Parts: sequence; structure tokens; C-alpha cells
Amino acid sequence: MAKYKVVFLGPEDDNLEYEKAEMADLDVEFVKANPRSEGEAMEIVKDADAILNRAGWGSEQFIKSTKHCKVLAVYSHGFNHIDAEAATEHGMMVTNGAGMCAEEVSNQAVAFTLALNRQVVQYTLQLRNGGKWNAQEFGPIEALDEQTLGIIGFGNIGRQIARKLGAWRMNTLVYDPYCPPWLIQEYGVEQVWELNDIFKRSDYVVTIVPLNNETHHMIGKEQFDQMKESSFFINVCRGSVVKENELIDALKNKKIRGAGLDVFEQEPADPNNPLFSMDNVIVAPHIAGQSTRSAWLSRRRASQQVAAVLRGERPTALQNPAVTSKLEMLKAMPANKPIL
Repeated sequence: MAKYKVVFLGPEDDNLEYEKAEMADLDVEFVKANPRSEGEAMEIVKDADAILNRAGWGSEQFIKSTKHCKVLAVYSHGFNHIDAEAATEHGMMVTNGAGMCAEEVSNQAVAFTLALNRQVVQYTLQLRNGGKWNAQEFGPIEALDEQTLGIIGFGNIGRQIARKLGAWRMNTLVYDPYCPPWLIQEYGVEQVWELNDIFKRSDYVVTIVPLNNETHHMIGKEQFDQMKESSFFINVCRGSVVKENELIDALKNKKIRGAGLDVFEQEPADPNNPLFSMDNVIVAPHIAGQSTRSAWLSRRRASQQVAAVLRGERPTALQNPAVTSKLEMLKAMPANKPIL
């Protein structure tokens, strides 16, 4: 019998090549499953030591069904489908694929910025749909090196966006109350301390924050009303960071000039979503993180986190750091004595 049981939730035809390679030095039994219900998922993971989660399970009920699971690793950068507070209370570490798609998501943000600036999609459709030739229809095209970029969230991806668009000599503002001052200095950006200031001063606002209780619906009418009529809004993180109906209103009423959206509040999005028919909006079906590299790197990142925990190490992508205090408290408690 193996020392550790690692449950993989996802496609059962997956051969777990990267996962097995990362844990080759550990005595691990891998169990693959693709449960069709939460109850089935709970039964499968109840005696797991670790969970590799490519599926959608992550409720409090699911987490607390485990008896001694040390870590739950998701393959994506986002982990909003996991109840991290319940995991902390249960003494379970939650890790994500931090770094697995920083280049890809930042590239998507840059691509949206450039495409909106040059109105690439709009002019393509103008010529494609009947060969209309009107170079002024979607003007003016502002000089990008005279524009201001506002980045909401200055983690790995936000910093990559600043670095890349810095090559276009954009003035860059950052809103991230958790960002240390030395990173602001290192990247040569200006830190602002009020969210609305980003919207007032920027020509392009890029949102790249995790979705959690603090960021859910953090952007809405109040922020869009602050923006210049010539400005653009870009979202490459999670749709529910934005009050989508209020974004739609801002675009319809020309409060802002346009938007680039990779994510939506409902996914897959309703085909009748008004955003899809607006000529001042460019969209993508949540593909910002995709590339041939991120596909395998997500697997490597997830398995590295699990391997570290099973070796007794702290994982590099721990997303609920408060769990360490919980684990220390549990370790210090006398054996076989109930919690009072």
C-alpha cells in the first residue's frame, strides 16, 4: 500500500505524465476520476492525501468530506470555484497555477490594447462586410505613446503588462493596495491609492485581479462614470469582477469609447449577450491563458505544489496562507483530546 493517495479529478483518459514525473520520488498511488455529481466527488476524495483538481468541485461540503487531505491544487490561475475559507478552517492548503499563463494573459491584454487603439477588428469587419472603404469611420486613432495605461492588480500578470506596454512608452498607473513599494519603483510606474483615480486618469484600464469577496463587482457605474468618453476598458481576469449590465450601459450610452473582454459574468456566455453585437467591443471566449506552453505548464505547476506539500515543504503558490497558523495550532494540540 502506497504512503500517499493522490486523487486526480478530471478527464479519465489523462495519463498524468507530468504529475507522475514530479512525484516520482514519492510513494504515491494515483487515482483518476471524473465524477458526475458532488456526492460522487466527495466519496472519491474522502481518504485522499492530496487532490489534483481539474474539475469544478470545491464547495465547503466537498472540502470537509475529506478526512486528512493536506492540499488541493487547481490547474488554473483562478481558484474562485474553491471555498478557500472552508479549506483554511479544515486545515487544507489551496494552491493554484501561479505563473503558468502570465505571459499569455498579459499578451492578451496587450493585444486588446493595440487592437482597440488601431481599431483593427472594426476596420476588418468594415471591409469584410461589403468592402466599405471609410478610413474615418472609427477614428480618431490616438498616439499610444501619449496615452495613459491604468492597471488594476499588479501581480505577476499586471507586471508583465506594464513591462510590455512600457515598450510603447505609455504612462502607467497602478492600483493595488497590496503591492510593495519596491515593485512600483522597479517597474517605473505610479501607484494610486483610490480605485476611481485609475478610471479618471487612464485612457486604457486593464483589470487583472483574482475574483474573491473583495473584488466581486468592484467595478461598475461609479467607475465607468469617471472615465473619459475616449477611453477603453479591458478585462482579462474574471467576468464577475465587473457589474456587466452597468458596463453594457456605459458602452451603449457612449460613456466610454470601447472595451476588450476575454471574460463574462456568465460562461459560456449567452449568444444574445449585447456585448457581442456592439461595434465598439472586441471579445474572446476566455482564452487569454491558452497556449501550447501554458497547457503543460499548468500541469507541472499543480503537481509541483502537491509534491512540495507531501515532502513537508511550503508550496510556492499557496493561496490561503492563514492555513499555516491553523496547521500549527492543530499540531500543538494534545492527541486524542477534543477541541473545547
